[in-house]
Amino acid sequence: MKQQNAFILAILPLLSLIAVARGATVDEEIYQYQSSVTKDANGSLDLKAELNYDNTVNGAPISVVMHGYGMTSGVYERYRPNAQRLRDAGFFVLTVPMRSSEGSDGVTDSGGVEIYDIYDAVESVKADSRFQGLVDPTTVYITGYSGGGGNTMSALTKFPDYFRAGAAFFGMSDYGYDKTTGWYFNGADALAPDTDFRNSLKARIGDPTLGDPNVEDRYMARASNLAAKNNPYSEIHLFVNKAEGTASPEIICPPSHSTSYRDKAVAAASFAGEFDNITVHLGESGTYEDFDGDGVNDLDEQQWWPHTRPSAEQQNAAEAWFLERLLDGSIPEPQLNANDELFVAGYVKTKPFRLWLGDGQNAAAELTYSLSETDKMFALEIASNDKTVTGQLDVETADMAGRNVRVVLNGEEVAQFVGGETYQYTGLADGDVLRLVAAPEPETCVLLAVGAICWLATRMTGRRVVGSMSPLRVSPGGRKVSQKGK
Repeated sequence: MKQQNAFILAILPLLSLIAVARGATVDEEIYQYQSSVTKDANGSLDLKAELNYDNTVNGAPISVVMHGYGMTSGVYERYRPNAQRLRDAGFFVLTVPMRSSEGSDGVTDSGGVEIYDIYDAVESVKADSRFQGLVDPTTVYITGYSGGGGNTMSALTKFPDYFRAGAAFFGMSDYGYDKTTGWYFNGADALAPDTDFRNSLKARIGDPTLGDPNVEDRYMARASNLAAKNNPYSEIHLFVNKAEGTASPEIICPPSHSTSYRDKAVAAASFAGEFDNITVHLGESGTYEDFDGDGVNDLDEQQWWPHTRPSAEQQNAAEAWFLERLLDGSIPEPQLNANDELFVAGYVKTKPFRLWLGDGQNAAAELTYSLSETDKMFALEIASNDKTVTGQLDVETADMAGRNVRVVLNGEEVAQFVGGETYQYTGLADGDVLRLVAAPEPETCVLLAVGAICWLATRMTGRRVVGSMSPLRVSPGGRKVSQKGK
């Protein structure tokens, strides 16, 4: 495996030249799409991304590249080499600027609602008729650097069953919720006085030193390390140097951001090894991983990632851990557990449901859920200070299509609808338990009737009736009915 990794990385430039020689067309374009969650006076926000892809390659996995914190221009130029390396490896690449950067509408909010733009960008490309056949819609990978590493960690927790893999380079998993290790208190001032990122954090989120509970809630809604337990599915690699945070000038995003992300996930595990999908790579100068097994310390094997845009060799030394398996499809597509608990940092979007708290960046909660074709249960507990914040829950009910569905809130029926479409419930509050209970299908009704008749005959005659069936029962809501699995 190591030899194959090294071989692939070594021949990528040659393959690119061969492709060009054969007439391959490499495209680079600015792509416009719209936000699905935010509007301004002109309607949905108009957002932009740069695409790098080879239009002669079919079924390319999608890769997202995220830029550093606070950039308003120069994003494409700075990160184009990284995007084009991935393009030449076989990806369809999107470089996604945050709001107000590179001509996108809106105002950047430091890892809040703007993380949803990543999802919207990828979904727009998937739906675009121009790219049908060019992309593999089931394979999405995300990577980012510094602030982009923070965005990567956030996206992996807010969209836990969306990305097959993610790689964050020296990112931040807490912008200032923890008063000791949060980025505001440990790293955001590293470049002061030339650049003091604390000023932008205060402007976008608030001053976490003043003890304002509303500000604390906003930082909690951005703490991806608290939500790391949401994702035991994607293969996640976190790259940061050991020296980061201890030796100038590498003091911007200390290793604690990566290790706390992993450690908080592991602490929430329901069984040993559940979060083996998360690997922290602590880089150190002069430390090598012999990927090709030749006993030689090659430049693209050094496990060393200084806090800047990685060189090709530094990038290779990271990607060799997973890139081949991502390209050949051996990293599985994530699939959400049927029963689990999620930490909702502002919002969470999964294939079966979405929960949006408050304005999407001012609250956090614990959500316990259980999903089946007959009973979908959601129990909400607000974790942030303001317990009056409510959530909007959107649930896919395709597996209940054509059946009458009862909406039961805290044990009382409040509505009914016919399953098949997305059901929306607005106003889910702290302590609420919501269930969507589908009526049995006709065949099930017959079985229930037969079972009831057999039971009655047994009671009347005192004899067991051959072929009798016990009535079917729906598991009660409000509790897990099975241990979660991967």
